[in-house]
Amino acid sequence: MEIKIAKKTGFCYGVDRAFNGVKTLAKESKEKVYIYGELVHNKEVIKNLSESGIEKIDNLKEFPQKYENSTVVIRAHGIPKKEREQLKKFKKVVDMTCPIVQNLVDYTNDVQLKGYYIVVYGKTNHPEMICLKGNVDEKKINITLEPYKLNTNKICIISQTTVDNDSFKKFYMKMMEINNFSDIIIKNTICKETSFREEEAKKLSKWAECVIVIGGKNSSNTRKLYNISLEHCKNTHYVENYKELSENIKNNEKVAILTGSSTPQWSIKDVVDFLKGNIS
Repeated sequence: MEIKIAKKTGFCYGVDRAFNGVKTLAKESKEKVYIYGELVHNKEVIKNLSESGIEKIDNLKEFPQKYENSTVVIRAHGIPKKEREQLKKFKKVVDMTCPIVQNLVDYTNDVQLKGYYIVVYGKTNHPEMICLKGNVDEKKINITLEPYKLNTNKICIISQTTVDNDSFKKFYMKMMEINNFSDIIIKNTICKETSFREEEAKKLSKWAECVIVIGGKNSSNTRKLYNISLEHCKNTHYVENYKELSENIKNNEKVAILTGSSTPQWSIKDVVDFLKGNIS
């Protein structure tokens, strides 16, 4: 069996920064460390953090005991301004918002101040989009996956950082087709690393007999890689860990491995070891 692993695998910069930052914090801090929400969309990572004694807070209605003497970490996707204010009740707040997401928030604020209405190509319920909407003027932004008729002339179209380039292009082309904007800005705010992984997914899925995409099932960027690969290789498998693979997968001669940006290296190693028969 020939196994090809994408050049870009494992954590992206933002996730690596968040994961290692939290691990170091928990190791060096004398206080209890909590994370508000899932640090990233990957169960293996969440499990690892939990085993290190780092607990997750799912809502701000019930604060943990002795929170006033504890540290809380803001997840990589970021959070709305109102929630950030509530977290100030903790002794210390550590912001692990991905710099790419923060840049998106800053850019949106700047453009809104110039009088532009913002249309974002993205999923309204995605944590990144919840963060964005909660840190800008909510009356002057709309997050959607469907093009629509808009009664305004001054508009800026941007994107969730984890969507695919082709879909974003189709979206803003359709928006321009069905509307008559006099002043429009189109800004591609897709993370460059996720775009690079997208191109690798196209290339490797055309070569492989079988593709394994490793990542959290609720990860948008991993789901994107799976969908891209599926277009070129019907024998594509989306798994969170090697235990979800069947023995039959070892019958393929050419296997490609792709990962989302929040997939840890240990998950990749386990899949490779499984394919080589080192673990079962």
